[in-house]
Amino acid sequence: MVALMSDLSMSGHAQGINNNLSRLITVMENRFPLAAFSGTMTWTAAVTATVTDANVKANSIIILMATDASAGTLEAGAKKPYVSARNVGVSFVLTTADGNAAAGTETFSYFILNVG
Repeated sequence: MVALMSDLSMSGHAQGINNNLSRLITVMENRFPLAAFSGTMTWTAAVTATVTDANVKANSIIILMATDASAGTLEAGAKKPYVSARNVGVSFVLTTADGNAAAGTETFSYFILNVG
């Protein structure tokens, strides 16, 4: 009987923790809304590449993922692409780090994360 009462007590305690965590998650989601978008692009033989995507915000986090060997080579070398501009509601611009043109065959997937 004592073990049963202890189990019920722990069950109630766990339920209370679960309820508190659920409320905390709701508060965090309301305070820091999260929106994520993705797409693909092919870099032309140029120093910059403009990617049109209306989901871009001033504080967007933009992540690239190489989807072919030439894009992997571009990312690994001195040309490592970076986000050089964000045009809110329009596009973002990628630029090669060394200022030399990409080969023009590199394909990427991208992920846009907007918080708040």
